[in-house]
Amino acid sequence: MALKLCRRHRKDCEGNHPEDSRTGEFEEGRRGWKRCACVIHVSGTIAGKFNRKQTGATEWEQAKAIADEWVKAGSWDGETLPPEPLPEPVQARRVTIERAVKAFLDELQETAAFATHKKYRLLLTKLIEFSEKRGYVMIDQWEPTDVREFRTSWAINPQTGARRMSMLKPFFEYCVANEWITRNPARAVKNPRGRDASEKRAEQKLPFTDDELKRMYKACPKYGTGPRHKWTGEDLADFISLSIYTGLRISDVALFHIDRMQRSGEIRVRTTKAGTHVYTWVPQWLQDRIRAREKVHRPFIFGEHTTKDLDVITDLWRRKLNKVWELCGPWKEKPTPHRFRHTFARILLQKPGVTVRDVAELLGNTEEIVRKYYGAWVPERQERLTRILREAFDDKPRPKPNVVVEMPRTGTK
Repeated sequence: MALKLCRRHRKDCEGNHPEDSRTGEFEEGRRGWKRCACVIHVSGTIAGKFNRKQTGATEWEQAKAIADEWVKAGSWDGETLPPEPLPEPVQARRVTIERAVKAFLDELQETAAFATHKKYRLLLTKLIEFSEKRGYVMIDQWEPTDVREFRTSWAINPQTGARRMSMLKPFFEYCVANEWITRNPARAVKNPRGRDASEKRAEQKLPFTDDELKRMYKACPKYGTGPRHKWTGEDLADFISLSIYTGLRISDVALFHIDRMQRSGEIRVRTTKAGTHVYTWVPQWLQDRIRAREKVHRPFIFGEHTTKDLDVITDLWRRKLNKVWELCGPWKEKPTPHRFRHTFARILLQKPGVTVRDVAELLGNTEEIVRKYYGAWVPERQERLTRILREAFDDKPRPKPNVVVEMPRTGTK
């Protein structure tokens, strides 16, 4: 704030100006102004302290010079004050890569499933190993270029690489939230999109046909005929049936608990974010099979496992299913357990009256996802396209019947 100067007139002012009245330099510069020797005062704030003080000068230039000295000194008494010390720069809180990974995994363990935590742990262990090769110790040493080269080091297909990138980004976002790094280096790295990746994504959404299901059921009795087999072909047939009629993933089927099935025969397939349950109905014969299995195997109808490793449990049933598929003979498309879930969606969508919204609710997907990946089995889709084409071409010109089109002669006999 700039200081203000004014002349304060005394009682015996030579110019006969009223006592205690104040005038400024501009006002005194007017024509006919009567000069006087009254002292000029200054008011304002210096170093955060407001004050009013006389300069002792009667001339404006002299008073301005005195006020400037006070401002430069930073005090009303004219003594120069030592400058305030500059704040010491805050040292950036740098964190090692190992500490950042440990903190992230410890917090993730409180909310994530065991299998999810394991996938993150394996990926971040690779990140630590890659950092050691680069000589990186601190997490803020990572740049987008490093993320790209880290992704290139994975000997996996593009689809798996995209899933790993979707896991890597939350880790760096966690580091940003803790102010260990200023930006997420993985955000600048885009997943490669190509024709091969699109074909592989489409391959994963291929359901089993009814003929292929019959082949599986026919091959089941040939499985586990020896005394060494704990599980028989009947167990595999039940596993396949529960997968098809519920759309559950292989992990949910392998760990199926009898509490999921209601007395009415409805089976809980998932829980929404609002905490409500979504159920699907299964036929009476499958209900009877589930209850029969409970009597033999207790609540976990496909056996209770000592290990908590979900990968170990699912791999056990993948190997059994692969044996059944080998007994079926050659396959046009590679069979996978997840194709049972696509078969569930296909069977529903081929029934009249079943909407995309119904299927999306059962699968836990959005309607857009269902239309994108299962559109070929949505009857209303083809009906709508047929109606659009019929209406578009209904009134368009057409050739008259029995019109012979004479070809031009080429000049040769």
